[in-house]
Amino acid sequence: MGAYQVLIVGAGFAGSEAAYRLARAGVRVGLLTQSLDSVMMPFLPPKPPFPPGSLLEQAYDPGDERLWAFHARAKYLLEGEKNLHLFQATATGLLREGERVVGVDTWEGPSVAADRVVLAVGSFLGARLHLGEVEEEAGRLSEASYPDLFQHLLDLGFRFLPREASVPETPSTPGYRVRYHAFHPEEWEEATFRLPRLKGLYAVGLCVREGPYALMSQEGLRLAEHLLHELG
Repeated sequence: MGAYQVLIVGAGFAGSEAAYRLARAGVRVGLLTQSLDSVMMPFLPPKPPFPPGSLLEQAYDPGDERLWAFHARAKYLLEGEKNLHLFQATATGLLREGERVVGVDTWEGPSVAADRVVLAVGSFLGARLHLGEVEEEAGRLSEASYPDLFQHLLDLGFRFLPREASVPETPSTPGYRVRYHAFHPEEWEEATFRLPRLKGLYAVGLCVREGPYALMSQEGLRLAEHLLHELG
């Protein structure tokens, strides 16, 4: 048995929502993020309606639409769950035993063991950010992509489709474009969230489908319910 029953790589809307729901149901969850300062950090203020009872709904305050404040409320709720370990590291590859995924390797050195691994890596696979004439290897402004993990997945034979997203200018940040890669639809089972090329591997969020915050939240909840059913 791994250190975690479920390890989720990526603490955006889908990954955080799934982790929160699983932990509240008693599952030992690891939520790995490249930056604790960007946990569930929106580009723009989330707008209701939200899935009832979701982390997104609980973190939303209509009287305070500051992005940093929303992030802080969501992070506080995640950190308060006793079955959830939120930690900072960069996943570089999958740990495998035969055809089963049993955790991830990290850039920092220590590997992380888990019975099931969920990739919730958003727009960070093979990502290039374009800001005017400037181009950098990032999934969003000032946040590095996952180049090693992306190459590792390519080496394992996973297929991807290129996608592009635009982030509008705000009073505090410039507008920019991000070109990234999402798993090819044939690599992902929508009903089960599985990446069936390997056992024990799942994906959720922007790395498999596009949509607004509320849909990402709903997908995280749907994944959690599926995993709870699997775990019995």
